[in-house]
Amino acid sequence: MISSIFGRTNPVNFLIVSLFLSFFLIGGYFLYLDVAFSTQTLWLLGESLALVLMILFLVDFINKKNNLTKGNSYTVLFFVLLFCLFPKIFNEIDLLISNVFILMAFRRIISLRSNRDVEIKIFDASLWVFVASFFYSWALFFIVLVFFALFLYKKNDYRNVLIPFVTLFVVLILAFTFYFLTNKINGFYDLLDFSPRFVIEKYEDIRYIVPLIFMCTMGGWAAIVFFLKKQSKAFKTRVPGILVMLLLGVSILVAILSESANTSELVYALFPLAVIIARYVESIRRLWLREVFISTFIIMPFIVLFL
Repeated sequence: MISSIFGRTNPVNFLIVSLFLSFFLIGGYFLYLDVAFSTQTLWLLGESLALVLMILFLVDFINKKNNLTKGNSYTVLFFVLLFCLFPKIFNEIDLLISNVFILMAFRRIISLRSNRDVEIKIFDASLWVFVASFFYSWALFFIVLVFFALFLYKKNDYRNVLIPFVTLFVVLILAFTFYFLTNKINGFYDLLDFSPRFVIEKYEDIRYIVPLIFMCTMGGWAAIVFFLKKQSKAFKTRVPGILVMLLLGVSILVAILSESANTSELVYALFPLAVIIARYVESIRRLWLREVFISTFIIMPFIVLFL
């Protein structure tokens, strides 16, 4: 039943996942985060909802535009379900904004295969990554995706390789000027702070470890299947899938190095994981097994919410 609904693209599916996400956003604030009701809380709720819906739109757009899945709504479904596994992310406005820019960068990176406006796309992708790093410094690591894409799409002409460095120089000059004129120069130096932080205490929190184990188990298995299936196809058709895997790899690296105490560092990994899990679900031939897999994902956010 569930797989048949999301097994095709339909505007109603986007509405369903948006309502589900909105429910968990409210539940995450008042049940999971235990935030007191106030005007400020309502304002934060509105900001979070707007950003999350924007992210959801970008996820759906990137997926459909690049045919990452086979004409279904599984990607947006699993993205929302993975998002709801970690309700603390809803309260991290800066990280949500950063994720918006990383998705915009990835959209430009993956579109390099069209061979049109290559230089502009490289500049745009680099710019969005650098802008994302203003909201979360560790997002700067995603710039490596630009260089990987240049290599994979055979666009690694020396002029193209230099574009991200030129973009970085321009962004640094503008940023330094802004912070200097606003007497916030220390804020500029804070952007360059890349000291790894390892918070062991959070692994003692059952509300963190349970969804993390679930996500790693399901996502890990789906990633193995995704990777193996990609090996049987021509290299050119595998590049978008390889970029999704690289995005996941960099997201995991950022999560490890920038560990925080609230699980918010996992936000970058949700999109590539959603794509990978969606592709795995597509490969499940037995309907009952597909239904069980999806149902398990739907139940888990409720369990996490009331832990």
